Amino acid sequence: MPKDNATKGPEVQNRESRFSTLVHGTDLSLAVVILVVCGILYYLTTRFEKVPELMSQNIPPEWFPRLLIWVIVILTCIIPFEHLFHKKGKAHLDENRSARIKPISIYSAILLCCIVLLMPWVGTAVSLVLVCALLPLLWGERRMKVIVPFAVVFPAMVTLLFTKVLGVYFEPGILSKVF
Repeated sequence: MPKDNATKGPEVQNRESRFSTLVHGTDLSLAVVILVVCGILYYLTTRFEKVPELMSQNIPPEWFPRLLIWVIVILTCIIPFEHLFHKKGKAHLDENRSARIKPISIYSAILLCCIVLLMPWVGTAVSLVLVCALLPLLWGERRMKVIVPFAVVFPAMVTLLFTKVLGVYFEPGILSKVF
């Protein structure tokens, strides 16, 4: 039969108090959900088809998704302890989280989803340029002397790094018809 806090001994209450001080309950729940999703996604990477050595381009198809999943897992393990890094602690985090999600976040997610859906047709490089050009505009940046170099230089550097250094194939999309 479970006991309520008033009937629990002082050592049990002390242990629970230390646990709640160390771990933020809401964040722990969120972290568990994210870890379950990461586990499912990792399992899905085990079901990728094997690529012949000639076509593997030095990196097997499951490598990049698994790398991303492990980064997410590592960052997720920090979430329940985030309040320890803030001076004001849990109360400050909970107070800030009570605010509604701003519409710009939803608009950004919609824009990124649209660009991802267009990626097979426009290609990876053009998609990178679109993201680097349209997100700053959506967020209110109006200085073209900042946006244009960012939208050209950053995608070019990412494309060179992945295609030339890492040997990763980028979907050419419409660029295959141009070049």
